Formats: sequence, structure tokens, C-alpha cells
Amino acid sequence: MSTSTHDPLDLLRRCIQSSSPPTLLTASSDPLPSGEPSLSEAAYLSFPALESSADGRPINLPKDTPTRYTSKPLTSTGEVVEYYNIGQLWLAWHERDSGVRDYLIKGQAGGLGYVAITDRRGVVEYLTGENDGSGRVLSKEAKEEQQGAQTTSAASATVESLPSALESATSTTAEAGPSRPAAVPKRKYEVDIVDREFCKRLRAEEIELRDRNTVLRSSGGGKVNNFESFLKTVMQQKIRTLRSSFEKGGKAIAPVQSQADPLRAKKARSTNPIIIISSSPTSLLTMWNIKKFLEQGVFELSEVARQNEAAQGNVRAEDMVPVLRKRSGPHGDVTSKYYIVDGVDALQKFGQDAWDRVICVVTTGQAWQFKPYKWQDPRVLFRNVKGIYFQWNNEPVNPVVKDWNVTEMRIDRNKRHTDRQVVADFWRIMDGVKRR
Repeated sequence: MSTSTHDPLDLLRRCIQSSSPPTLLTASSDPLPSGEPSLSEAAYLSFPALESSADGRPINLPKDTPTRYTSKPLTSTGEVVEYYNIGQLWLAWHERDSGVRDYLIKGQAGGLGYVAITDRRGVVEYLTGENDGSGRVLSKEAKEEQQGAQTTSAASATVESLPSALESATSTTAEAGPSRPAAVPKRKYEVDIVDREFCKRLRAEEIELRDRNTVLRSSGGGKVNNFESFLKTVMQQKIRTLRSSFEKGGKAIAPVQSQADPLRAKKARSTNPIIIISSSPTSLLTMWNIKKFLEQGVFELSEVARQNEAAQGNVRAEDMVPVLRKRSGPHGDVTSKYYIVDGVDALQKFGQDAWDRVICVVTTGQAWQFKPYKWQDPRVLFRNVKGIYFQWNNEPVNPVVKDWNVTEMRIDRNKRHTDRQVVADFWRIMDGVKRR
């Protein structure tokens, strides 16, 4: 086997351009078995003998011989760069027509790594003579100067630094992939005295946020509350009272139950909020389309919604429509129920205190809508309940509702993806009304 003093990169490029690519040899310098050449089984790349060679013997190079082709673009700062070896360049050329997945698999199996995907095309074009490798191929003179500098630096290393260098070299494992620069050792962390003192002062002045759960768990001094005194006094007294009442045949608790029954019945009544909309046929939101708009966030013309319902056999709109609002809470999904009505007749179905549950009135700007209401003057009405006025986004401001203390909400005629934001704003307003 002939050892070479020729440049590996020039040898590979010359052989490929002359249609005489190198062959792969095993560790014993034998050709690989016939079939698809595998870089993982090879140890050498064998190049045909040069015309200027005296002995006419082929030139064999180890597959990990470095070349002058850099893994990163050259810079003018003299930064130390890594080089692709001869095996990686050969693999990039040999698998030039393979897909990225197959190329990466063969590169990892070869044990040498592979040319980066972003560099693969440039390497192939350089080896085939389509470009000159500008910015990526180091000149021979610069390569020799760099090797000389590295040799001088290695010779000047002291004996004391040798064990740590050997330890660092043995602890570094080679990964399959593009060539990477060696990891820079981490600088020892030094505590900043000023920052530490500032953090101490900050924590000393920190105010702990407390909620009802933390208040129950601990007192102001940090002592854990176990409610032993409460158990010994109040709870034990109640237990004695209940026990004595049972011993007497339960007569003592009968009056308590009879008094609690009306309260329980009153509490069991529905308290879901009510929203009143206009019964005007010109209203954007009617009993036909209000449910789909508020639940799904999709606006549909009232006439279109009516026709869809008629096709399903529903020829008459309901005067009361329940709407379920689903939202995420700290303990999971929460569902709230609202009732939509379009007049006072439907409102009377909820009992004498129905107006106490009305939180919003959706108006079309027509004053006749309020004649049967509890408050007929719109200025008085919208001081007691929230007023909402829906209109198209390209319509001018209605001067009638300007002094009514109502919130204007606009719906786009064509852009249905904006409906969800309008509905979200509407529910945000309703949340604010419920908290009042």
C-alpha cells in the first residue's frame, strides 16, 4: 500500500472529474465484496496511480483523512475551523442522487458523520468541477501554515497540561453527523455579591398573595390552623344538640325542617340570567339565529336560519331559547346557562321576579320595543340593565342610540372568522354585568 504526499482533496476531485472514482478497501487493503460499496465496512479509499508516479502503484488513504474543505464558511478573523474528511466528501458525491433520509442513514452507518445537508450540493458541484469552492476550500499554503502553527503549539505544551488534555480527549465521544467544533469548557460560576444582596432585600419586602384557601390553612404568623378550638366548642355543641333530639324521638328538629323547607324551595328555583332581544323582523339577531351565534360563534342571516329550520319541520320560532356558554375555568370546563326571550309575554313565564334576572336588553334603536317593559324610558331602562346595539360594520353610528347608554357591537357582512371575537366581547360584557 502506497502512502501519499498528495493533497487528498485534489486527488478526489481529479479522479471524479476523470470518471475514475476511488474504490473502497478493507482494513487489510482488500477490495470490498461485489455489490453496493459501504463506507462502514471500508478503511481506505484507493485512488488510481498518477501519471507522474514512479512506481505506478495506487494511492491509498484512510477514510478519515481530513481535507481542505471546511465545514463552515471561511472568515477573515482567523477563526479555527473544522474540515470534512475524505470519506464524508466521497459519501456526499456517491449518494448525490439519494434522498435526504437515505443519505443520513448511510452517513450515520459509516461511522464518520456526513456533509451537512446545506453543504451537500456545494460539495458535489465542487468535486464535479461546477464551482471552485470559493469561501469553503482553504488554500494549500494556508493549510500548511495552520498545521505548522498547531505543531508549534503542541510542542510548547507543558507536561502538567498533558493529563488534563488526555482526559478531555478520552471523555469526548464522536457523534455521527456534520463536523462540529469542540465544546468550549464552561466558566466557573461566580456569585455576584451585589445581585445576592439585592435579591435578599427583594424577598424581605415581598408581599405574599393570599386567597381564602391559604387563609384557612395558616394564620398571619405562619402557624398552621387545625381548627381544634372550633371543633371542641361549636361543633361538639351541635353534635350534643342533635344527639339529644334523636333521643327524644326527633321532635326537636321537626320545626327546624319545616322552617327550612320554604327557604330550600326558594333556593331551588332557577336563577339563570335572562337576555331580551327585539322581536323586530329587521333585527340582525332574532330567535332564529341567536342560539347558533352565541354558542358556536357563527353569524347566520335570520332569513337563512328560518329557512333551514323550516326544512327540518320547525316553521315557528320559539319564544324562549336556552343558550349554553362553555368556558375553561381553574377547575375544568364551566357551563353557564342563559335564557333568550323576545318579549314580555315570554318573560312572564319566569315568574313575578323575572325582571330581577334580566341582565341585558338587545335593541334595534326602535323605542316601541320598550313600551311593555318595566322601564319604558330607554334612558332609565339602560341604567338598570345593560344595553347592546348590534349593527353592520359598514353602517354609520345610529344617532338615536347615542344617548341611551348602550354598547355598540358590529358584525361584518362577509368575514365570518370575525364572529367569534364579537361573541367573545359580548360574553365579556355579560360577565361584567353579572359581577355588579
